[in-house]
Amino acid sequence: MNTIKFDGGTVCPSKVVCIGRNFVAHIRELNNEVPTEPVFFIKPNSAICGELYAGRDEVLHYEGEISFLVRSGKLHAVGFGLDLTNRALQSRLKEKGL
Repeated sequence: MNTIKFDGGTVCPSKVVCIGRNFVAHIRELNNEVPTEPVFFIKPNSAICGELYAGRDEVLHYEGEISFLVRSGKLHAVGFGLDLTNRALQSRLKEKGL
């Protein structure tokens, strides 16, 4: 399991809970529908990493994310997350309804 550094130690989050489609300019950029309610999705622990592997010809889009560490239902820390997306792959999957 992947870990993050926190308060002089390490923490092993079980998952990353995300809120998507909450920035109108980005929704329009991707030609998505503006949702009427929040869109939640989960990324597995394997989405947490300290190294990036990408092919030479892959174009990765990036976004800075506000990240919160929640333990036992309480907010413990606020940090920065980097969200990287291979838009070509995302578009192909989106066309298939995935």
